Amino acid sequence: MIKTILSIAVLFVSNIVYAQSVCECSDALDRLIKKIESEYPGFEEKTKDKILYNNFKQQLKDQTSKAEPAKCLDILKKYTSFFRDGHIWINPATSISAKGTTSTNLIKINIERFRKRLKVSPDSIEGIWKNRFEWTGGPVYEIGITKNNDGVQVGFVINSTSAFWKPNEIKFRLYPDGKYEFYAFDKTLKTGSYEIYNHSIIYFKELRASFIKEMPQSNLTEEQIKRKIADFYGFGAKKLSGETMLITLPSFDYPFVDIITGLVANNRNLIEDCKNLIIDVRGNSGGTDDAYQILLPYIMSNSIRNMGVEYLASPTLVDGLKKYIKTAGDNKEKEIDMVKRWVGLFEKNMGKFVNVKDSTFSLQKVVPSEKSPVNVVILTDKKVGSSAESFVMKAKQSKKVKIAGTVTSGGLDYAAARMFDFGCPEYLLQLPTYRSLRLPDYPIDNIGMQPDIYLDKNVKDWVQFALEYLEQ
Repeated sequence: MIKTILSIAVLFVSNIVYAQSVCECSDALDRLIKKIESEYPGFEEKTKDKILYNNFKQQLKDQTSKAEPAKCLDILKKYTSFFRDGHIWINPATSISAKGTTSTNLIKINIERFRKRLKVSPDSIEGIWKNRFEWTGGPVYEIGITKNNDGVQVGFVINSTSAFWKPNEIKFRLYPDGKYEFYAFDKTLKTGSYEIYNHSIIYFKELRASFIKEMPQSNLTEEQIKRKIADFYGFGAKKLSGETMLITLPSFDYPFVDIITGLVANNRNLIEDCKNLIIDVRGNSGGTDDAYQILLPYIMSNSIRNMGVEYLASPTLVDGLKKYIKTAGDNKEKEIDMVKRWVGLFEKNMGKFVNVKDSTFSLQKVVPSEKSPVNVVILTDKKVGSSAESFVMKAKQSKKVKIAGTVTSGGLDYAAARMFDFGCPEYLLQLPTYRSLRLPDYPIDNIGMQPDIYLDKNVKDWVQFALEYLEQ
């Protein structure tokens, strides 16, 4: 719960509306360096060779004096890449031209008249849609869709939680041949193919993004929407044989927690009655540890030993917690008291690491299900990271689990990543907020979790391999 509250709290700083002017490249780099050197939990560990780091930093500073504005982002990314941490991320907040102006596309439409017209519109796609299944901290959009004279369905912003998207800006175009043009959060143009299900769900395949129809109201139930979304994103459960079952979990992100819970609940009898279980988490870049808790009674043979974490006390963390306190509900008095204690600890130890639990490890009690699989294989690859990597680490403690595949991504030492303001509004910066107490004895970053059974390139069908391994 501690990680969850701290993560939610820092979300409050991710959608700030900035009024500052565009930073010069040299100024942007200086600000970025200052922010990372003072608030990145892994800075000291990743810069032990100070001569190497300082020389690299100076080379980048020299480059900024000659760099064109459009090339500045490349320099900033070179700097963040030095730390080889997948939780550090920088991108443009808007599309910035060489002169520093924002480029966009607008549709001429009166939004209030559009809402009224929807009551009598014969077009099954025309309406108001929302992206309800979005990564945590990502913008939520209320999109209007209307057809232009060329038969193209145009999706335009009505409302957005992002400060960088305004009403009437075009978000995407749906062409009659099944192709799309989609402007990402930073307004870069993406293309690919889309699918519309029952006039209620639009799925952008290459982007793995979806929008749900809100008005006129979808004729699908909430459960039907969740099941179709699960299908679109690749979640699934099925019997492979009389003894073996497969569960596919491509993401542990927050919007999919209910989907995973429903998937397990709807297949509970099959899971409990199967002798062997294969869990495929390939491509799962993580999300939240809450997503996989429902599976633990079926795969764990014992309780789980978890190492604790230390948060780096920073202004960003403290500001987020204070805003969380102001907006927390009236029924969360105990939680608010606890968060106030954390704020006090962080303010007294600004710039230092703080363990809010005062312990280095904890035992997570798992009561195995009375009926559960005898053998479990978890399939992993290089894209498995964050909470999915945490799932693999916990599962390895079970006597009946084998990990098969390749090494995971290696991004578990520094986590709970959130947006940080470093004073340049044209860029979005993400940094982790804590480090694991496994360090320095048991590092995972840029190493990954090793599989028990390595699957080389000659193994074409990993699921079939796991099936044969379990049943031989």
